[in-house]
Amino acid sequence: MGTEGTSCDTVRPEPLDCARDRPVEGRFSVAPRPSRRRLLGALPAGLLFAHLPAPVRAALAAPEPALLTCWADSPTRPRRFFAGRSDAVAGAVELPERGHDIAWHPSGDGSAVVAARRPGRFLLRWDVAGGRRLAEFDVYDADEDIRLEGHLAFSRDGRLLFATESELIDGQGRVGVYDARTLERLASWPTAGIGPHAVFPLADGPLAVANGGILTLPETGRLKHNLDRMDPSLAVLDPADGRVLAQYRLPDPWMSVRHVAQAADGRIAVSLQNEAADAATPDYARPLFATVEDGALRYGAATPEALAACGPYAGDIAAVDGPAGTVFAVSCSVAGTLALWHADGRYVGHLPAPGVCALTVADGGLLATGDGGELWAVAAAEARTQARWPHAYAFDNHARPA
Repeated sequence: MGTEGTSCDTVRPEPLDCARDRPVEGRFSVAPRPSRRRLLGALPAGLLFAHLPAPVRAALAAPEPALLTCWADSPTRPRRFFAGRSDAVAGAVELPERGHDIAWHPSGDGSAVVAARRPGRFLLRWDVAGGRRLAEFDVYDADEDIRLEGHLAFSRDGRLLFATESELIDGQGRVGVYDARTLERLASWPTAGIGPHAVFPLADGPLAVANGGILTLPETGRLKHNLDRMDPSLAVLDPADGRVLAQYRLPDPWMSVRHVAQAADGRIAVSLQNEAADAATPDYARPLFATVEDGALRYGAATPEALAACGPYAGDIAAVDGPAGTVFAVSCSVAGTLALWHADGRYVGHLPAPGVCALTVADGGLLATGDGGELWAVAAAEARTQARWPHAYAFDNHARPA
């Protein structure tokens, strides 16, 4: 298992060198010459702190934030998978396979729900502090042949849970409707696409579903069968009956819509994955970020350098609302880059973040995790890392503030 922090050796005072520090006998008494370490030790702590490099000062000053998330026991050879609080790994619940999306239960009873990574079998609700399992769903218990696609969301009243699903035979996307407490499957609705991934509750009530447009089948795992005829979209569903209220597409059919975020002013944005065979070439490189504008999805701006730095794959997206407006953060996991855009599509910048996965906002600030065990605090509007905390375990794709 991973550690919950790092420790450093205590700096001990040098032993007194009697031969060196003894006063000289004779007409003059010479006071002992203090060593450099003694001089430093005599300085006020605040003065020493001020002379440290800015990243070091930030990491020392900021307490590590706690997350509700999933992780594996090793960044390189994962064998066991867990979900829980990042500051209480000993009390985590062990999962039968990798977890993906995770959320606190809206009842406020201290429980949370985790969904399996696609193609997934389980939903699990458990008491986070005590580790007790409260409810479970397994696709083998469903009346229909389905598999889970990794994401979940709750209804506004907290009574229902929505989870993305696909039919086993033809891959058609569905939103499963579950009792939020018991995880009993009550109904399912078509998503007007295939390969749905994220389901996101919009501020005004509807559900946004990211139809990735990629056909995968359980017998072939994550193999993609239809890259020559993809139809990705962002669908908006009525949470009462699943009616499709709107559907938004990009001009390029190979850009898979994966995750959704919304700014405080209502603007909707998505993160993308580039499935073009020549995604790395200038002709097919595209920004991994788009917003809903005038009935369609519109790419954010990006320079050739930014396109090269971000690569073809985005994992997560988060909206960071601040005094100057909203900045959307996108985790470009394969390239190891965290990219940022203003809500109007202007490019803010990017910074290195090896293996970056989950993005979440806590106390108004952006937090990012990596599959190498890194946790970063980021000043989103400045594209700048503020603090970094390493861990020995591998964070998975999504997180919420603990």
